[in-house]
Amino acid sequence: MTGDLPWPEVPIGNKNHADAAVVIIGAGIAGMCTAIDLIKRNNCRNFIILERSAALGGTWQVLLRQQIIGIQLIISTRHDNKYPGCCCDVFSTLYSYSFAQNSDWTREYPGQEEILAYLTKVAQDYGLYSHIRFNTQVEEARWDDELKRWRTKVTTPKGSKEAEYSPEYEIKSDFLVSAVGQLNQPALPKIDGLDKFSGKTMHSARW
Repeated sequence: MTGDLPWPEVPIGNKNHADAAVVIIGAGIAGMCTAIDLIKRNNCRNFIILERSAALGGTWQVLLRQQIIGIQLIISTRHDNKYPGCCCDVFSTLYSYSFAQNSDWTREYPGQEEILAYLTKVAQDYGLYSHIRFNTQVEEARWDDELKRWRTKVTTPKGSKEAEYSPEYEIKSDFLVSAVGQLNQPALPKIDGLDKFSGKTMHSARW
């Protein structure tokens, strides 16, 4: 973000779990950057990051999928972009935040595990974990013209830690940032006859 642009004044402290100055959708690279910018510019921590999966990192994450069966909570693992040799096609010195340069990259084009470790450390350094609500799916976000605020409806799996608030609730905020990215859903090719193919198919992003 350009430093010369005006920055809105927002309250510094959190009010409660259903009210915030800023709601950020997505705990990937863009969502984390937005949150850290709020902290660095305004010393603002009155924000909530909503992440539908069980881990941060966006396209580089190792996703822990929670399934509720009866009263038993089962954790299964699914990897996003974790196929052998998965790495970034951008130089490591460029694929990092300007405010959190990493001098410990082991190679020019970092691999998935190294990128995820870097993002995890940045999140820890800036205390982002306390703001992230994992396993939280945004169902709807609407601007309320009467309140002059955003109303974001979310759902969480029953039995999960995130459901301590409520399996379904609404968050009101002054600002809403969509940082959902474009690489979190595999782009499946349209191949004639694929629906009739009886063999095993797999997208590299779901290795």
